[in-house]
Amino acid sequence: MGLDMGEESLELDTERIENFIDRYLEIDRQAQQPYGVFSFLSGQREKKYQQTLKYFLDPHKPHGFGDTLLKVFLEVIGSPELNVAAQHVEIEEEVHVADDNSDGRIDLVICGGQALDDHPDWAVFLELKVGADENENQTPTYAAADRWQFTWFDSTEITVDELEEATYVYVKKALADPPEDDEFDAVDWAAIAETFDNRLQGSLFQYPNRSVIQFTDFIQSLQETENMDSPLDEDELTERLKLYFEYDDVIQQVEQAHRQFENDFDDVSKYLTDRWADKIRDRFDVAESGWKVRSNDSPKWQGLMPEYWDQDPFGWDSTIALYFRIPSTTENLRNQELSFQLRLPPQRKVHKQTFEGERSFNTVFTEKCTGEYEEDIRTELKKLDVDEIEMGRASALVTKKYDLDPENLVASYFAQVTTAVDEFCSESTQLLTLMNSVFEISYEEAFGEQPTGEFTGTLSER
Repeated sequence: MGLDMGEESLELDTERIENFIDRYLEIDRQAQQPYGVFSFLSGQREKKYQQTLKYFLDPHKPHGFGDTLLKVFLEVIGSPELNVAAQHVEIEEEVHVADDNSDGRIDLVICGGQALDDHPDWAVFLELKVGADENENQTPTYAAADRWQFTWFDSTEITVDELEEATYVYVKKALADPPEDDEFDAVDWAAIAETFDNRLQGSLFQYPNRSVIQFTDFIQSLQETENMDSPLDEDELTERLKLYFEYDDVIQQVEQAHRQFENDFDDVSKYLTDRWADKIRDRFDVAESGWKVRSNDSPKWQGLMPEYWDQDPFGWDSTIALYFRIPSTTENLRNQELSFQLRLPPQRKVHKQTFEGERSFNTVFTEKCTGEYEEDIRTELKKLDVDEIEMGRASALVTKKYDLDPENLVASYFAQVTTAVDEFCSESTQLLTLMNSVFEISYEEAFGEQPTGEFTGTLSER
């Protein structure tokens, strides 16, 4: 995977590159509080945000971000684990409820699935609030809607019951009231602005400069909405553009190098995704131990689990799952770490919908982890020297980070995966027993029956 940058790259003066970097950093140091373009636009800011989100979240638009911003947005709003890159995505604004005798209209709907399918697999329904409060019975109407007027190829409607995942999000100012209907998850503009801002840091060479400036202004406006400090001003934007035109040759070479590095990281990620499970099977008797590899199209959500922790109470494709997440994403590789997690998916319908009992599986599970079982679980986790414990909500319940060797990412990744699996899945008998007890009790309370099969215990070595 050689980098062919041409003969012109050899003519670049190191002093010229250093001058560019010095001037670029100086602009950052001189940044002041700005007023963004959104502050001067006429019309409702809520409408402007709606249109801007629709544009930048759409992977098909010519902004140059691809699906990056959509992935970041779906993560910050707590959407299901979706492989956006391998799916077709459609986004529409001002989407009407298609039910009879209803004139409700939600701000944004994002749908995704396979391009040849008659119906999308998942949808995110977004109601955006900047200054106005929720209208009477607004979110309850949306949550109860069965059909929506949304174009998906030849179809002009989507049906909620045909979706594998449906996520409802209410975006608001931090101090505003929560949505009336509990089906909607509240997300603050501040959280969205912070997440977007973090992702955009250092992206001058990664995405088209014009799009970076436009999106930076959008972030700045979100920060103004929450009365947050903003890191950029208009003079800085002007200076950045002047710097770009003066050093465009340097920037183009760096952009080319960056693209090659991104391709290299993608290649390594794919290689690790394809091979890590084989390395585990070489060391551990996965099948005979009653365990299974949790495959996923995305390197972000692959993992390992006892087969007993993968239950299908209703014959759905979306099963109950509790698993050890073993990611091999490019982000992990760039950070030179393996982030090993015990994960409970937060947004799967079968996880969060109420069935036999009064509470969902995820609610029961997390309450027990932070209640009667908390002390024992924390005692076992302390022995493992974990970095993060978040047992009170479905997502990454436990995280331990393992350093990767930048001199040999591949070998160190395989070695650390083996170490992590050994610590959590093979040696930690008491932790697995505790988590299985919580799993069984929560399952029976949520679904009115015991899980199918039998828990076989730890993962045995060959």
